[in-house]
This record gives sequence, C-alpha cells and structure tokens, in this order.
Amino acid sequence: MSSSGPGDEESLSEFLEMEKNFEAVCTSLSFEESVVHPARSELSVFDETEHRRSHRYASDALRSMATGGPTVARFVLGGSRPAPKLTDGITLAERVHAALVELSDGSAIFTGCDDEGRPLVGHNHAFILPESIQALGRGRNGEITHVIVYAPAGFGPREVAALEALREVGGSGLDVQLTLSGLGLPENFGGTDADRGESLLLAESRIWTSRTPFIPTRYPKATRAGAPKLDPASGLQIGSPEHELRRLLRLAGFPEPVAVDPAPVIEIAGERVGWSSFRRARTCGDGRRAGSAGYGFRIEFPEPVRGPVALGYGAHFGMGGFIAP
Repeated sequence: MSSSGPGDEESLSEFLEMEKNFEAVCTSLSFEESVVHPARSELSVFDETEHRRSHRYASDALRSMATGGPTVARFVLGGSRPAPKLTDGITLAERVHAALVELSDGSAIFTGCDDEGRPLVGHNHAFILPESIQALGRGRNGEITHVIVYAPAGFGPREVAALEALREVGGSGLDVQLTLSGLGLPENFGGTDADRGESLLLAESRIWTSRTPFIPTRYPKATRAGAPKLDPASGLQIGSPEHELRRLLRLAGFPEPVAVDPAPVIEIAGERVGWSSFRRARTCGDGRRAGSAGYGFRIEFPEPVRGPVALGYGAHFGMGGFIAP
C-alpha cells in the first residue's frame, strides 16, 4: 500500500483534519474500513511545521540520525489464525522487528546498532508496541489488535519503504497479516476513547497505568550487613522496582511523578491478569534485566505527558508499556 506523511502545509492540514473526522465516523464503519491512509508525499514537511518529532528519548549521537519524517506507524492485525494474545506480545514484537530489519536492509532505526554492530546510545530507535483494544468487534478475548512502531528519530524514505512493504510475519507459531493504517505523529493516533480505536499508548494524560510488565534493569542494593541501601532523596531502596522506574523516567525526560503506586494485576478483556502471565523474555538478543519478575505501577505526573511511556528491559519489544486510563 502507499502510506506516508503529508507533503506540504495544505496536505498536512488535510491529513490532520482527516484524522479528526475519522474519529467521528468510525463507529459506523467496519474495523478494516476505519483505518486512515495519508497521502504519499515528501517527509521533510514535518520539519517545516510545528509538529516536530520528540527528542525525549534522544542522545546527541542519535539526534544526527533524525529524519524529520513521521515517528509513528500503526498497523492493524489480520490473518486466518487467531491473533496472539497481548500476554505474548513480545513474541510478535520480535518477529516484526526481524522483518523490518530485513526489509530495510539493516537500517539503524530498526536494528538499534551502528554499522559496526555496536548498540546505539539512547532510545531513539524503533519501539515495537503491540496493543489490544476492545473496539469494532476486536480485542474481546485479549488478542492483539494493533502494532505501533514508534521511533523518536523519525522514519526516512528507507524506513517508510520497509514499513509499507511489511505485510505479514510468521515463525514462532505466528501467522499474522499486517495492514499499515497510517504514518504520522503520536498525537495523530493517540487518545483515550478506545471505543473509537484511539491508541491509549499514544494518548496524553497525567495518569498512566501498566499495560505490560515493567522489568527492572538493576537489582536492589543492600549493605554488607544485608540491610536495604536507601536513596536519601526518596527513601526508596536503591534498585528496587519503584526506584528503578523513577530513575528510568528521569533518564527518558519525563517530569518527576507526583505519585507512583503498585498495580499487581491488570484487566484484559474483563479478566484480571497477573504479570507472571506475560511472556517476559526475548528469544534472541541481549538486554540487561534484574531477574525475570514483572511489576505493574500507576504513575501520576504533575502535568499531562504524551505517550508512549515504555521503560525497562524489553521496552523496545512491548515490555514496560503504560496506557492512559
């Protein structure tokens, strides 16, 4: 299919208006009919408007990669087999990642590595975020309904071509068809009205709750006597799950939370699901993690922030994801 960001100021305005009007009519359309297909164009327009890519996750080294193009690609799932459940989202994310690396001939936006194969500094490369939304007849059994590919650096022509060429993924027991519904910015897809297919992962909100398990990347610290080693600023044990979450939020550029509360379970398709029900480890690739346990939290910020909020081990493969209520 042909999908890309708008090509000039007029087409950008039309594109954003189409996104707005889409929400008003989508309840009368089928799930497949309600996707948005922006017109093909030059991607540099995103640098000529006020709608700029986010550098929240960026490092100085990675900012040189920034393309000025769209930062979000959203796919709708289909296929003859039942879609995988959100609890197995990391499996699907790995397969989507492998396909995009191949289709892009190893673009650093998708590999997360430089030409020498060394991991890039920062988190400006692609996050692959499965989501399950109960809307328009889908998601009622907790199955994945969409996949978001988000890269703060932005997608250039090479990456857009790979995204447009992505039609299906297989392997690891999967047989999934993917339809690219649109390219744009988080605000083009995010919202809190899930009934209309808006993405809660890309919403803007003060409150964020875990949707997939947060897996710390550091172990709790203790003294030689075995007592917890406390952070004098917060009173939390250094390296504890909450302390680690707060540390990663700061590194990602989010404001200091007003409150962080534990969320031991999540509701998926009307059922309470514990974090141990999720697959929480990649089948390949490295990544620092402090054990295999997953945790959930409710975060309250002092001001609304735009998603995605994805932190910890496996964040680029769907782990540590938060949604707006």
